[in-house]
Amino acid sequence: MDLLLIIFRDYLVFINIFLAGVIIFFERRRPIYTLFWIMLLLLTSYFGFFMYLFFGLKFKKRNSLKKYFVQKKKRNQGQFTWETFNYLKRWKELIYYLKNVTHGEGSYENKVEFFHDGKVFFNSLIDELKKAKEEIYMEYYIFNDDQLGSEIYDLLLEKKKENVTIKIIIDGAGTRGVSKKRIKELRKNGIELEIFFPSYFPFLKIGNLRANYRDHRKITLIDRKICYTGGFNIGDEYVGKGKLGYWRDTGIKLMGHGVEEYYREFLMSWNFLMKNKKKRITGEVEFNHDFQEIKTALPLQVVSSGPNYDYRNIRDTMLKMIMEAKKYIYIQTPYFVPDDASLEALKVAILSGVDVKIMIPHIPDHMFVYWANQSFYGEIIDLGAKIYKYQNGFLHSKVVIVDDEIATLGTANFDYRSFYQNFEINMVIYGEKVVELRDIYLNDIDKSIMVTKIAFSKRKTIEKIKESISRLVAPIL
Repeated sequence: MDLLLIIFRDYLVFINIFLAGVIIFFERRRPIYTLFWIMLLLLTSYFGFFMYLFFGLKFKKRNSLKKYFVQKKKRNQGQFTWETFNYLKRWKELIYYLKNVTHGEGSYENKVEFFHDGKVFFNSLIDELKKAKEEIYMEYYIFNDDQLGSEIYDLLLEKKKENVTIKIIIDGAGTRGVSKKRIKELRKNGIELEIFFPSYFPFLKIGNLRANYRDHRKITLIDRKICYTGGFNIGDEYVGKGKLGYWRDTGIKLMGHGVEEYYREFLMSWNFLMKNKKKRITGEVEFNHDFQEIKTALPLQVVSSGPNYDYRNIRDTMLKMIMEAKKYIYIQTPYFVPDDASLEALKVAILSGVDVKIMIPHIPDHMFVYWANQSFYGEIIDLGAKIYKYQNGFLHSKVVIVDDEIATLGTANFDYRSFYQNFEINMVIYGEKVVELRDIYLNDIDKSIMVTKIAFSKRKTIEKIKESISRLVAPIL
């Protein structure tokens, strides 16, 4: 063992040089990310090596994901183009773009309900779970076994006794609050549970040291007719019982043809995890839409994103929205860590007279991200952007709204990790329902404090140092 350590120490510099070469070859399309890792590996020794071990890319895994996940989807019956509704004409390029890069279809026979309080959201979700007759599919970044999670796990066990088919995907890094005993119990009783990129270290339970390629989605599908999604994971903190206090988020209940897209996204994740091909879900599926409850047309598109795609689908959606904005851009995100393209687009919008409002948490849950937030909004506050810090608990909502015409919301933060690394899923909605989101945003402003240019300019030197350090590691936050 001592000999191996000596060899590792003596040859670490060559290992780092080799890794730098690999990064140059595979990451040519992302100069900032490439430069970050090259400098870290070449200017440090152990630190750079272990940082790459935990946060760097797994090219083989990424390529296998791309081959499997991207596939043509069956068109649903309620598909639309911009010609379906005249007011979509302005967004026809975005509509076509999303069809091309996600291979999915937009739909207009939909009904959505928004939730902003965790207790209300989970009361609705649990109520629908109790009504399930055929199947329940769940995919979550965090699905803990605390008070809330235990209630849902126990409910799922009861539904399994009623012969409901239940499949669960939990992320190997996000969901650490589940014991092996609980997982064994679920599987023993016929609930199929799979871990997305599980840990190679048993002593870390199902925790995973690797930060990249996480399944950051939050999806519950019930009987092929109802989908719950948005920012709420499953855990006590999401109903205000954590150290951050009240949790302000945006959850969504969806009915209609849009459910089909979420269903197919879940199936792709599930089939990817099935090493046994016989356990994969294949063939045509009939959906149980209750169109009597859907009385108004709601055009929407489901946007999936992740390292399995050639393009940054959700980032590009937000970027197009920002570039097309005429009146206002309202952004709500716990992590405001934009890439260069998004930041420059916001600057152009501000200087063009567009009202840009950005709302972030007042309470930090990750210190590096908190200081990175401050560094990035510091670049645009002098240009006229209005920055708000939400005061009534922790803000976890992920929404971008433009001009009363279009909004995107779901699981993706406005940051590098959601843009480039995580598996995310959002919806883009068009039309009158956007106004409801706008009004909720304006109501949240009443619970926020605006960061003035004067106050920001008077921050302490230590804050500026923390901002600079956090800005350097922004690509891996």
